[in-house]
Amino acid sequence: MKGVVFLGKRGCEVREFPVGEPGHGEVLIRLRASGICGSDLHVYRAEQATDQIRGHEPCGVVEALGPGIVALQVGDRVSVHHHWGCGACPACARGDPVACSQDRVFGVAVPGSFAEHVVAPERNCIPLPGSVSFIDGAFMACVGGTAFGALRRLGVVAHESLAVYGLGPVGLSCVLVAKAMGLRVIGLDVIAERDVIAERVNIARECGADEAIGARGEEAVAAAREFSGTNGVDYVIETSGSATARRCVIPSLRREGKAAIVGVGSSEEVINPGDIHGRAVIHGRAVTLIGSVVFPLGWSWDLARFLASSGLTFEPAVTHRFGLDDAPEALRTADEGRCGKVVFLMD
Repeated sequence: MKGVVFLGKRGCEVREFPVGEPGHGEVLIRLRASGICGSDLHVYRAEQATDQIRGHEPCGVVEALGPGIVALQVGDRVSVHHHWGCGACPACARGDPVACSQDRVFGVAVPGSFAEHVVAPERNCIPLPGSVSFIDGAFMACVGGTAFGALRRLGVVAHESLAVYGLGPVGLSCVLVAKAMGLRVIGLDVIAERDVIAERVNIARECGADEAIGARGEEAVAAAREFSGTNGVDYVIETSGSATARRCVIPSLRREGKAAIVGVGSSEEVINPGDIHGRAVIHGRAVTLIGSVVFPLGWSWDLARFLASSGLTFEPAVTHRFGLDDAPEALRTADEGRCGKVVFLMD
């Protein structure tokens, strides 16, 4: 089968690999879609090469069953949660392999989804309702599930206001899920040393954002507060990982508003309980900050039902589709950042 490996310094290569054999409790999946995630790009840009097949947003059709399979059948369409876990610890028992100390991740510890086939534990496979596409299933595996998880942790209420900082694939997914949940949404591309990425602002509007702009930090805060119609939005989700955007989170919130920090990037410390923003956390507006890391496996089933019942699709966030043979171009496109989600489609 074909699989994509990273060569270091933004290089990649399509190679031939043997098709894996499913072990006990595992299935072989013929992949139909897999997205390129921002965390894939961090590795793509790194110096070192790797022989591991990359990718961690698998979706496809069950092709073969290992021994001990309980429910899945050949031909089932499935999305695959990308954290394996050990399956036996307290974190795995509560459906949260992300918190497992022995966790393994597709494309890192085990062969990933930039390939024609992948082997996966049955417990990680979520059957797709008939109305849910393979692309939607790939979003479920990581980026769309991350957006759903952040909104669920915030406990959002329909018709309230949300500011999404960062309009990459995670931010666009947040816009889509939030609109399906009935929120009013402003998307904000916060700039520091670079220009506004107009493409992403436009895509956010196409994804249903009530308003979407590119602005510098103070301008973005002002826009969020004006959008709220009061003294701040009810919720913020920060997806960019930039220090500039993180500084905007607390000033954008109303009193007792809530924010989820999702983006990975800058290591700069931007919240200090002794500064004006910190005092707003403790004494001024009593806001709540939540770190939202991916999402529990069990919530994937809830997301599948939500997609089916709401009619939500993540496809408006997709701007580019490639075959595996076009992996170099696909990764260059995603790396340039002037696009929405880039996905591989496999026949």
